[in-house]
Amino acid sequence: MKRPVPRIGRVLDLVGALVFLAGAALYGRSWLGLRGMDEFRAAPGDEPWAAVARADALARLGRVGFAVMAAGVLVAVAAAVVARRAAAPSSPEP
Repeated sequence: MKRPVPRIGRVLDLVGALVFLAGAALYGRSWLGLRGMDEFRAAPGDEPWAAVARADALARLGRVGFAVMAAGVLVAVAAAVVARRAAAPSSPEP
């Protein structure tokens, strides 16, 4: 019979999922913003390369989002390792 997953494993699973979803939201915002660059109009008084600066900021946001998603995956892997170790039967001392 398998042992139940300890609470710390469930908590870390939740944290990993939330971090991953936050990264996905950042990446999605970047993707949607870059898709909408055709409609970008610089405001009066903006620098001459405002569209390039905006696209660069959105691309940077996408890279940050991807990094946050990767961190969420690492937290989920760590949760699996921690849960496995916490659920493992302790070996008897000699």
